[in-house]
Amino acid sequence: MKRLIVVHGWGGNAQGSLVTWIGKIGAELGFETTVLDMPNTNVPTIDAWTKHLEDNVYYVDQDTYFVGHSLGCQAILRYLEMNKGSSLGGAILVAPAFVIADLVTQEDKDIARPWVDRPIDFASIRNMNGKFVTIFSDNDQSVPMEGNKEVIEKGLGQKIIVEQGKGHFTKEDGVTELPIVKEVLEGWK
Repeated sequence: MKRLIVVHGWGGNAQGSLVTWIGKIGAELGFETTVLDMPNTNVPTIDAWTKHLEDNVYYVDQDTYFVGHSLGCQAILRYLEMNKGSSLGGAILVAPAFVIADLVTQEDKDIARPWVDRPIDFASIRNMNGKFVTIFSDNDQSVPMEGNKEVIEKGLGQKIIVEQGKGHFTKEDGVTELPIVKEVLEGWK
């Protein structure tokens, strides 16, 4: 059976409207679906988030799929990087955060620094032969499309979709559903 793991972003949780909706859609499409509650969501660290994935995903194979939002996308990629040599079904990255624009406090800048500065071994992830779809919004104030799109193009070089006027894909931006995610998952079931 195909598995779907859904990972929220910094400050989010498994009850967030978009990740809840994605989990519901995954289950409706027949995926064995898990929506994770990541630890220390307000002070996320690479080690804690990848360890949480390791403790809850257990293995990666051609029937394993992920959907991540914002920093959750990086957590997924860093977890995949740890699973070199495995196969992967695919991953949908919604507003992946590599360049983060709206950091106001020094604390936020300190939290983001390792996520921004520590490189990812994209070559090992590409060797997993998984399908990747990345979704950006043209008006995302938190994760600006241009800098982040460049990282994805160089790193994964796979399909990029640009949505119009969806902000950072949050409830505050009026986004509680994202039909393009359902469309991609339907193609993968």
